[in-house]
Amino acid sequence: MKVIFLDIDGVLKQEDYRAEFQDECFARLKRIVDATGAIIILSSSWRISYWDFVEKGYQTDSQSVLDLYNHFEKYGLKVSGRTDYTERSGPESRPYEIRKWLADKRDVENFCIIDDDDFYMWKWLSQFVVITRVRKESEDRCHDWEYTLSDADADKAIEILNRNNKSYIEEQF
Repeated sequence: MKVIFLDIDGVLKQEDYRAEFQDECFARLKRIVDATGAIIILSSSWRISYWDFVEKGYQTDSQSVLDLYNHFEKYGLKVSGRTDYTERSGPESRPYEIRKWLADKRDVENFCIIDDDDFYMWKWLSQFVVITRVRKESEDRCHDWEYTLSDADADKAIEILNRNNKSYIEEQF
């Protein structure tokens, strides 16, 4: 089994919570899934409200959760699960939550983490991470960041997921 651990903000839309989901990012995620056969596991803080939506029979009062679901549906993408919640849930706990999820799954042959945050805590996970944040020069010569899943990010994720990492992953557990 191949797994994509997916963050949402900064990957499928700009980091700003008010930003709209971007169709081109979902199309790129679909390209990754089609090229690798990977399943999607939510590692984003969105996993809490999204999984609540799933468990309640796809019922929600949240327009943003419904928009996320509708985009997944539009591109034929299925979310297969989520990482567990921890006491200190948030971006800094994500490496721990992913490692914990992986420890319980012996059939994972490869995985990729798609996230906009570059955590020092990724450690051994770093070779499996695609960071969707690009530094660019703005007109006023200040450095600015561009977020969202790019074509280059999709290519990197496909390369990670299609290489043979099973023995390396098994060594970690």
